[in-house]
Amino acid sequence: MRRLALLVLLSLSAGVAVAPAGDCPRVHVYLVIIDGLQAEAAAPATMPRLFDASLEPVQLRTEALATMPTRTDPNHVTLLSGLLAEGHGITGNVYWNRSADGGLEKLEAARLIEAETLFTVVETTRPELVTVAAFSKAKLGSIFGAVKDRQHAPDVMWTPESGGIAAKLTDVASDAETMDAFLAATAEREPDLAAINLSEVDRTSHQSGPRAADEARRDASTAVGRLVDDLHARGRWERSVLLITSDHGFDDVTPTEARPEPSIALSEWIEAAGAIGLHVASDGGMAHVYAGAVRPQAETFGPAASTLAWVASIAWRVPGVVEVLARLPVPGVPTLAEAHPDWGLTHERAGDLLVVAAPGYQFVEPHDALTRSFKGNHGSPAERRIPLIVAGGALGDGPALELPTPPSSADVGMTIATLLGVRAPRRFDGGPARAGRPIALGLHSPHCEK
Repeated sequence: MRRLALLVLLSLSAGVAVAPAGDCPRVHVYLVIIDGLQAEAAAPATMPRLFDASLEPVQLRTEALATMPTRTDPNHVTLLSGLLAEGHGITGNVYWNRSADGGLEKLEAARLIEAETLFTVVETTRPELVTVAAFSKAKLGSIFGAVKDRQHAPDVMWTPESGGIAAKLTDVASDAETMDAFLAATAEREPDLAAINLSEVDRTSHQSGPRAADEARRDASTAVGRLVDDLHARGRWERSVLLITSDHGFDDVTPTEARPEPSIALSEWIEAAGAIGLHVASDGGMAHVYAGAVRPQAETFGPAASTLAWVASIAWRVPGVVEVLARLPVPGVPTLAEAHPDWGLTHERAGDLLVVAAPGYQFVEPHDALTRSFKGNHGSPAERRIPLIVAGGALGDGPALELPTPPSSADVGMTIATLLGVRAPRRFDGGPARAGRPIALGLHSPHCEK
């Protein structure tokens, strides 16, 4: 027997893994999502455990791109499916329900995901694999819950609600509490796929602004270090791949002398102009505008297109607006497909118009006092830049193959699927879904024979 470097090429085009032959131990994948961590904030001074020797070998340390909009719900679903929002249907944290009763609804229920998650694919194709999730946000337990005859939850899932942790802000646990729960859940049974959400950075950045989140970043770093130490102590590091990333960055929306009112109530501007039959879903740095006359699955806006063109002209006059886009063709308004084909946001749950805020601004509904009090928020393209670190003893010593462009959250999801040896998630209706491209990683196992 001798040590054998196994280069597992994760195809950038087809996403097919060249699996090692023989009785090689399977790779165990740990996805750690540090909620709200922008790329430049992942620095040695405040997050030392992301840079110390215990993480070696590190095969990839780069900047990646979150999916749009840069909100918690769509990015977690993308990271754990490898699909863009137009495929999985989670187009933000909120949307306007176009059904007969209508209304503004949160996009945080498993039944609303229109494609399989990785938990579902693993359970239906490789049920012998063990999946574990520890989510510091209670709502993520709802998003990745089970739906009969449709969606599978992780084998073990911990949230603040299930763990009896007292709610601090909309049922959020500390990073230490979340890591405590994860390590306890995996002490006896090693997971094949683990997903961990750490949200202190996000919570602190909302309440106090991203510049005040250094302590929260240190807490996240400590939590990651505890995971790494546990993998080493239990002899699991050599067969593990650890992917550390985020769901979005953060923007400072604290009022300034030049920007005394950073909160934009877009619905008030539209109502003041006399437009009727329109609805606004404010989603941080992006607002979705819906025409009530547009029905679900419509392929054109029909007569509503002229109204939407008029509303687009109103939106452009609002201070703090930098871009107005149309989901389907509207005279004089760039379409999503033309302006940002990589966003993958043409699902019907997205607004008929998508209005983007300038840095330092956020969209807020008039009645939403909590969001108006935020000193930091996210949702616009300015918060797409996130860190990505790929490390673990199962990796070879060489670097990952260089990508021509920064990897995306969808690429991370597809990389996980390929490492686990499972197929890509699919839409439940059989329709097409744009997926990420697996990142080319080199795996190393000292236990395999040539």
